[in-house]
Amino acid sequence: MNIIKVLGIAAGVVAAGLAGLAVTNPGNAAETSDDAKDESLQTRRYRVDFKTFVEEIKKMIPTLTTYGQNWKLIGSGGSGKDAGSEAESHSATFIIEVPVVFFTDDLEINANKEAEKDEITVNVRSASRLGKSDLGENRRHILQILKALDEKFTDK
Repeated sequence: MNIIKVLGIAAGVVAAGLAGLAVTNPGNAAETSDDAKDESLQTRRYRVDFKTFVEEIKKMIPTLTTYGQNWKLIGSGGSGKDAGSEAESHSATFIIEVPVVFFTDDLEINANKEAEKDEITVNVRSASRLGKSDLGENRRHILQILKALDEKFTDK
């Protein structure tokens, strides 16, 4: 087989792979929602008081890792005077940096306590700072935090 034929075959394989990636490109972000087709990415609801939820999230985030590097809570806030005060607050947002090799992804957790319900509603969004595709990495971040939350707050 001559070199030109080998190069042609290699180029065809690479082109087919890139075309497949374009078709299955998950984008560079993932998020939960009430109507997510993927059940694992549906909004979560937990029966826990708001103050406990906020305190546990703050403890939980630094214990999670990606590629051996710890996640970092870089900001949190809520309505009212203090995101941790159940009497003053009914929602909180946590911003987390997730290290991915040479990149950083941003994960955002939104928790809301509805006055008439005895539960916290939680939605999560993860997005890459760079690039057009994350090869499913942001979905994996969400599944990791949801697994930790489910283990902590789901009634057994």
